[in-house]
Amino acid sequence: MRYDLHLHTCLSPCADDDMTPATVAGLAKLAGAELIAVTDHNSALNLPAAEAACRAYGLRLLPGIEVNTAEEMHLLCYFKTVERALEYGEALYEALPAFPYDPAVWGEQLVMDEEDRVVRRVERLLTGAARWDVYQAKAACEALGGVALPAHADRSSYSLFAVLGAWPPDLDFAAVELYRPERREELEQWGLPPGIEVLTSSDAHCMEKVAGRLRELPEGSVLEKLL
Repeated sequence: MRYDLHLHTCLSPCADDDMTPATVAGLAKLAGAELIAVTDHNSALNLPAAEAACRAYGLRLLPGIEVNTAEEMHLLCYFKTVERALEYGEALYEALPAFPYDPAVWGEQLVMDEEDRVVRRVERLLTGAARWDVYQAKAACEALGGVALPAHADRSSYSLFAVLGAWPPDLDFAAVELYRPERREELEQWGLPPGIEVLTSSDAHCMEKVAGRLRELPEGSVLEKLL
């Protein structure tokens, strides 16, 4: 399956407001994707609308959340069902800083329904660092039968190597997202496990980036148990 497993909607304050769940799904379908994951920052609230849109467009949805951990490292958490992702998201929301934010500064956080109508706006800033560290976020995901993996681990910010400096030997991730997969051998000197499954997605926050880096899901992928 051709996939893009890192997509944001208008729920993420750093994403464009026109990135509605239906728009994201439609653009991904037009680009040739067969499987997508909507992975908004620290929230799953647009997944019900994304699920309906994917059903209408004949796409498979892998429900997801991009967690900003206490270390300010981004972690992609994937789940078998939207319901499990929502359960995780509710607990994660309580771990976010409870200070008011200004949408004029940070951007809107729009929860949409199946008809692309705004249902409500989220009050806490979703791009903030949660109280959960990477170990807690990973464990909570796996307790719900999910799969957690480092997001864009090779980038210069909000990534495993940028934040932690090297791959922790006690974090047994089965896969990793690399924005530039050609850096795999280079990163092995910093502890990237040889043979680990590597995924590459768009991390799209705007329409022109959706499904712009499509790949084939590897045979025997760790994510297959969720599909």
